[in-house]
Parts: sequence; C-alpha cells; structure tokens
Amino acid sequence: MPSRKSIPKTFKSPEDAGKFWDDHSAADYWDEMEEEELEFNIVSRSYEIPVDEQIYQLAKHRAEKEHRSIQEVIDTTLRRALAG
Repeated sequence: MPSRKSIPKTFKSPEDAGKFWDDHSAADYWDEMEEEELEFNIVSRSYEIPVDEQIYQLAKHRAEKEHRSIQEVIDTTLRRALAG
C-alpha cells in the first residue's frame, strides 16, 4: 500500500482545504477521522433560480455601480416588484 499524506491539523484557508480534498479521498482517512455531533437551526431558505443572461448582466451592472452583490440587487428588486 503506498504511503499517504497525513491530514493537516489546520489549513491556511478554505481553498487549501478544498485543494487537499480534491486530491485525496476521505475513504482513505477513516482511521484519522473523529465523529462529530452537529445540530442545525435553519431559519431561512434560499433557492437557486436560473435567470436570463440579459437580466443577469443588468443586475451585475447595477451591483457594481452600487457596490452591492448581484444577489442583493436581485433580491431587493424582486421584493419591491412582488410587494406591490
């Protein structure tokens, strides 16, 4: 069996952790893993909805102009349009 690289104690960033796990299988590390108990309290939900390219570009332009995220622009616009 070839030697494997140990799981680092910490990663410099989420991207470094992602790179490690892109190249390694968790199945090869079961003996190093610990069981964790997790509890979730979901207070809101988000949905992914496809939008037309033109709508996306308009939202992107406004987001850049207003220094906001595209998601914020689309969310605010839809809330206003649907509230009335």
